[in-house]
Amino acid sequence: MNLTRKERYDVVVVGGGAAGAAAAVGAARTGAHTLLVERYGFLGGAATHSQVLAYCGFYGQGEIAVQQVAGVGEDVLRELRVLGVDTKPLYSRTGNWIVVLDVEATKLAFDRLLLADQVALRLHTRLVGVQRSGDTITAIIVADHDGMHEIQAACFVDASGEGSLSAYAGVDLRHPAHDVSLQPASLPMRIAGIANGALLDRTRLTQLIKQYNQSADEPVAREDGGVILSLPLSGDVWWMNVDLGTGGLGGEDLARAETQARELAWRYLSILRGHPGFESAYIVSTGPQLGIRETRHPQSVRDVNVVDARQGSRSSDGIGRGCWPMEVHESPGRIRYTPIGGAGFFDIPHQALLPKGVANLRLAGRVIGSDREAYGSIRVMGTSFATGHAAGVSAALSVDNRAIVSSDALRKALVEQHAIV
Repeated sequence: MNLTRKERYDVVVVGGGAAGAAAAVGAARTGAHTLLVERYGFLGGAATHSQVLAYCGFYGQGEIAVQQVAGVGEDVLRELRVLGVDTKPLYSRTGNWIVVLDVEATKLAFDRLLLADQVALRLHTRLVGVQRSGDTITAIIVADHDGMHEIQAACFVDASGEGSLSAYAGVDLRHPAHDVSLQPASLPMRIAGIANGALLDRTRLTQLIKQYNQSADEPVAREDGGVILSLPLSGDVWWMNVDLGTGGLGGEDLARAETQARELAWRYLSILRGHPGFESAYIVSTGPQLGIRETRHPQSVRDVNVVDARQGSRSSDGIGRGCWPMEVHESPGRIRYTPIGGAGFFDIPHQALLPKGVANLRLAGRVIGSDREAYGSIRVMGTSFATGHAAGVSAALSVDNRAIVSSDALRKALVEQHAIV
């Protein structure tokens, strides 16, 4: 293997979404020389590369918005406010509180935050391999247009969303049971060309969808119209109503899913144009990639499970809170919500961030340990800020002695960085 260069850091994070950015900032603030590797030319994860323009998981359910995630996540919200985005939580028709985003402001907010904390960035860079000795990752191999590079570190964080770093490192991977499908992907659309003052009548929209489905070869799965709302700054409409199944990993399968999703988006636009005031609507943008909900799961020391979420369990080694209901997409268009019990949140234990078999690797975001039901809660971006922040601080605290830091020390450091534990 011809390596162009070798580099050395204390902590290396793979993935630049909510979890990865929070991990990198948390590690840097703990004193670690930190690098973040991201495959796209921008940060933000699903919010920016899939236009999932709503943060779920910052606030619990209920008539009053109670914030359960802060720390680095709150710092991102503050940067968004500086850029003119109203981050006050919006009460959705599902009974959940969300924060609506602007895609370009979100990209810049992430840039500003990571650069201010002196996180080294490698954009347009892909993970292509891992070097391992015993139970320890010694280096990762990444590739950009300049070649292949070896990056060494004391500790690594897998915030890839797909468990890519864990897979390359040889962590055992778990897929859903053979009789249970992966949660489907979605392709959100950003739509403009709507008449001034036009208001969406959801009853009318569902009637239009019903009419369309009567003769469609590929009916709309979300017959209720899906998620549709106005965006800040632009005033465009964000519509998430294209759902379809995909394994989310292989290039051939993703090519099928991506092309099919774009075709469906254009077909569904014709439905929206039948609504008064939307006759001239057009698609501003999609993606640029499908929003993938689920692929593979690295085996962790401890899984968050449905009982934890249903009971709102508390834990002495909790490093963050999950408060989004268990939102399980059983198939395209079929979504099941199960509320969180107790005080409306559950503690995520430190051990859910620790993979089995690799001592210097941490899990963050939707690759942390969980069962199928709890996964419907922990995978969202607000919660990913919390688990990413904890993973980054855990990694940084382990740099000097290579030992897994105690939960008490981790919780103390997180509180000092204004996280909610």
